[in-house]
Amino acid sequence: MSAYSDNNKNRRYGSGNQTDFEKRGLELSALFEISKTLNSSHKLNFVLDNILLVPMGRMLISRGVILFRNTENTYQIRHLKGLSKELLNQHITFQPVPDRPLLANSLNDGSAWQFFLKETKIELLIPLKGSMHFNGLLGFGKKLTGKPFSDEEIQFLSSLGNIAAQSIENITMLEKLNSANRALDQKVQELNTLFEIGRELNQIFDRPSILKQLSYSLMGQLLVNQFFVALKQNGKLRIEYRKGSKLNADKVKDCEHLCASIKEIERPLFIGNENKYPKLQALGIRLIVPMIYKNQTSGFIFLGEKLDHSPFSKTNLSFLSTLANMVIISLENSRLIQEIIEKKRLEEELNLAKTIQRQLLPAKMPAIPGYDIHGLNIPSRQVGGDYYDIISLSEDEYLFTIADVSGKGMPAALLMSNLQAGLHSLAGEHYKPEQTTARLNNLIHRNTTIEKYITFFVLILNTRSGAFTYVNAGHNPPYLFSETDGVTALEDGGIILGMMPDVVYQSGSGLIKSGECLVMFTDGVTEAANANEEEFAEGGVIDFFKSRFPLHSSEQLNTLLLEELHRFSNGDPARADDITILTIKALR
Repeated sequence: MSAYSDNNKNRRYGSGNQTDFEKRGLELSALFEISKTLNSSHKLNFVLDNILLVPMGRMLISRGVILFRNTENTYQIRHLKGLSKELLNQHITFQPVPDRPLLANSLNDGSAWQFFLKETKIELLIPLKGSMHFNGLLGFGKKLTGKPFSDEEIQFLSSLGNIAAQSIENITMLEKLNSANRALDQKVQELNTLFEIGRELNQIFDRPSILKQLSYSLMGQLLVNQFFVALKQNGKLRIEYRKGSKLNADKVKDCEHLCASIKEIERPLFIGNENKYPKLQALGIRLIVPMIYKNQTSGFIFLGEKLDHSPFSKTNLSFLSTLANMVIISLENSRLIQEIIEKKRLEEELNLAKTIQRQLLPAKMPAIPGYDIHGLNIPSRQVGGDYYDIISLSEDEYLFTIADVSGKGMPAALLMSNLQAGLHSLAGEHYKPEQTTARLNNLIHRNTTIEKYITFFVLILNTRSGAFTYVNAGHNPPYLFSETDGVTALEDGGIILGMMPDVVYQSGSGLIKSGECLVMFTDGVTEAANANEEEFAEGGVIDFFKSRFPLHSSEQLNTLLLEELHRFSNGDPARADDITILTIKALR
């Protein structure tokens, strides 16, 4: 197969011939100089140039080529002289791969590589074998003298091949090491950059500033100045931020429904000509980066191309993925912080409202000779819409009232405070109960909407005689309990407050005698329900007081009623509504 056989290796330069020995010495000296030249440089092209040019100049060779092995039988043309540059990087299959110098004229098997040698006019192939992983081939064309390669020349080129293989391997390993070091340096720089960005993001707590920091990072690190961000809110994708003159608001908004149709992606997605998002491509979007939070896609960054038009590298994609996740975490943290701040603010407002509301209720029960009075208020929330009050009108007259504002929480509390202010203002004018109620109705009607209303009961008691007059404006009827006269409901009055203006109210009257008990309450008492959704109802109130009122004080009665409601409703009487009770007993 080879013209350079093992027998040829045994040939000598002429036994005892001093000229041949001198020639051999010169060749060894030349190889030594070539070795020094090749090993003195770390640039691959310089080494490849010298590997070809030195023997081509020395032996007057017309052309040369160097091939690097890619796979077991496939080689790539990496360097050439005297041949068309179009051959560079082409792949050639050698089967079998030569393991010793090979002359083209010794081949006659019609293989693909014989065709390659013929087409390129390569006469001689020299194997290149490094000490580790490098393998290649060194090819030379005819000598300009027309003479064939001698055994001595082939041996010289083989020695050159051994030196060249080691030099190429050293440079290749060095390039890989330098490449790894550059990649490591770039990674360290990327991590430092991400650390700095993360530190900045950790000091920002509002969404616009976080997204602006993202804009700075994209421009500063990747030269991207055209992008927009879409975030998921309540399951829907909404455009939250955009940057760049090409991405005007209308065009980006027009893509919002398209963005919403993008399914979950775990890694950056390139937008190419074959992609199914032509609108995004028309906008100049080249890359979609998912924003992952708790293993779920919470948004996307839609990126245009770089200012220098370079492609996004693997390092870029890694940087973008990390940056996107840092930003979405900061946005979520910002949202949580804002929720905590808002909750704290609401709690402070509610505590203030609770304090104010408590101040609107009687701080303590008045000491009225001949009477035992107790009231309590338990809101279902921090503040509520129930109200009761006791106002001294004169030495012998007191105004007692109880009311229930529709709804709960802050709105109900504000309306209740409006009622309290109006009632205290009117009490000083000494109006009759029906007049006071009519004026309060007009006040509430002016200051609220139709869906807000107040059930209201007011009673003016002459403490000397026990006589009273009252108006019930749609409230649960209070009950007067007597051992002799039974139970009397106080129902005279009219409609609830706030429904319509200029309502005429009717008053009722009565007498609370020694030993009798008058109970006012809100619907939080009667609407307390048990596990079967059965309400305590007015009947429950009547049954409770009928047997107990002669035996206990007003405070005891109210406390026992609360305990009864707890038992009835499985320990949560105030789960649905505020509870207010005002009890008056005429002492014996």
